[in-house]
Amino acid sequence: MRRSQGRCKENRLKWNFTMGLLHGIFFRGGLAFADPNTILPVFLNSFTTSKILIGLSSTIMGGFGSISGVLPQMFVASKLESRSHKKPALIMAITIRALCWGILSLITYFFATSNPGLTVFSFFLLLIIFTFMGGVAVIPFMDIWGKAIPSTLRGRFFGHRQLWGGIAAIGSGFLIKAILSNRSVPFPNNFAIIFLLAFILLSISYLALASVKEPIEEVYKDELGFRKFLGKAFKTLQFDSNYRNFLLVQILSGANALALPFYVLYAKDILGVKLGMVGLFLSAQMLGSILSNPLWGYLSDFVSNKRVIQASTLLGLAAPVIAFIASFHLTSLFIPLFVIEGFFMAGRNIGNTNFLLDIAPAKDRPTYVSLNGTLTFPVSLFPLIGGFIIQYVSYNFLFITTSLVILVGFVLSLRLVEPKRVM
Repeated sequence: MRRSQGRCKENRLKWNFTMGLLHGIFFRGGLAFADPNTILPVFLNSFTTSKILIGLSSTIMGGFGSISGVLPQMFVASKLESRSHKKPALIMAITIRALCWGILSLITYFFATSNPGLTVFSFFLLLIIFTFMGGVAVIPFMDIWGKAIPSTLRGRFFGHRQLWGGIAAIGSGFLIKAILSNRSVPFPNNFAIIFLLAFILLSISYLALASVKEPIEEVYKDELGFRKFLGKAFKTLQFDSNYRNFLLVQILSGANALALPFYVLYAKDILGVKLGMVGLFLSAQMLGSILSNPLWGYLSDFVSNKRVIQASTLLGLAAPVIAFIASFHLTSLFIPLFVIEGFFMAGRNIGNTNFLLDIAPAKDRPTYVSLNGTLTFPVSLFPLIGGFIIQYVSYNFLFITTSLVILVGFVLSLRLVEPKRVM
């Protein structure tokens, strides 16, 4: 009987690992067609030269989090914490997320030239919906993987997702380059095709995610009212000093987002790099992710997530330093800059995700995840702040400021305490 149960559990783990891997591959490949640091700034730049508006797009949908994604998390966690089955909420949210890109593709194709105001308005509205639903989805998503994958396997699990997803995204980057460089596919048809490809690949990824078999764990019997849930959440914050420090490290290392959406515009507008290079920058970023993921996965599972966080933060510090050096017309540095960004973002994702899942008690996982998403919301404001700095000061001042803030985050990461691992 025990042997049969063990085999069943092992088969479920293999199935979930495979579905999670497929989701990661198609999600990364699809999201590359809607990348907030390369594709979206260039798309918006076709309508406006305002760096503040472009920064706003990355504030709404940034690689480090989004302000609209923060809003629903605490409320969703209060509703789901007492539910043993959390996948229905996940399926609802990811369906809406996929549809956003299909709708944006149609609007871009039909209205970008004839009604640019409607296109820009729809662009921001759909980004808000996409990221809001991401805030809904992240609570069941993190809870399911916290249950489905043992902590000693999560580093390799998320590492493989990012590794193979990065390879898919590199392919997407070359396809983007071909589309944007093809004069027979002018604006807005080029971006309509790009957003359509985002819709197709994200839909496939979400089908895989919806196929995951959710394990059932013990949960709280009674649902707390929202006010009581908030009280419980902030008591957690009050008594868990390691968690508080972890939140600060995430915010400060996330200052990389001050400059990240503007590297490509700086290269294009100031240093004169051609538009077709945008796809290569994206591919370079994905290459960095691919090369680093085996390393991050190994360090996460066999060393510590604290070391992953520290190493990736140092790499995040290197990027704005390189951008500052590249300002002396050393445009060749932008390819390694984006490779380093790939290293940084992959390590940040693996280290922060696994550290969070390790320190969160199983029954309180929704509380920890939602509180983490809510209190790290300043990161989502960094691109907007970066836009103001560029608009009213300079690119170089932005690069220096970014470096100093990340440096403080690295110093604080030395105080993190690695939690015990669960087999």
